[in-house]
Amino acid sequence: MKHHISAERFGFRLRPAELKDAGSIVRLRNSPHALAFIGDSAKSVPEQEAWLERYFKLPRDYCFMIETVPGSRTVGMLGVYGIENRVGEWGRWVIEPGVPAAPASAWLALHICFEVLGLNTVRGLVVETNKKVISFHARIGYKPMGFHPQPRVIAGKPVRMVEFLATIADWPSMSATLERYARMAQRLMENDH
Repeated sequence: MKHHISAERFGFRLRPAELKDAGSIVRLRNSPHALAFIGDSAKSVPEQEAWLERYFKLPRDYCFMIETVPGSRTVGMLGVYGIENRVGEWGRWVIEPGVPAAPASAWLALHICFEVLGLNTVRGLVVETNKKVISFHARIGYKPMGFHPQPRVIAGKPVRMVEFLATIADWPSMSATLERYARMAQRLMENDH
């Protein structure tokens, strides 16, 4: 069953979203640092619970919570979805500001895509103004493919999306790069405690 997929490494864990995560998802997706870069989200816990109930029935859609290890503190979320013919999209990626979970959660997401789900290609769409994530994707080896032909609507306005692509052949070098960054972030976290 899809909801049993999880992965843990570099001081973080991806675990399947559950109904009890609705409040965390609403908080993350409606936080000021995320609003300009993600699509419209549920504004209340009941709305998010209704979305989760629909999501649980989707066979090719995975929603993960990002947690600290140890401690199991929820610090973010991401999704792998739209899977068809061994191609999928990684997105819905939101991390609390100040938490160095980007490299670890990206490694875990791509590990799940390529090594657990057996995908050949993973794509991602990033709002063109989200320079931080665009730069991160380029640094880890995601290939920019230009603008996606269809804009998304965020806060009632159409925004252009930069499309990125990675294949199973790219994964070994991406994995090594992400592992290096994730180990540095893990050491920073350990030194802070």
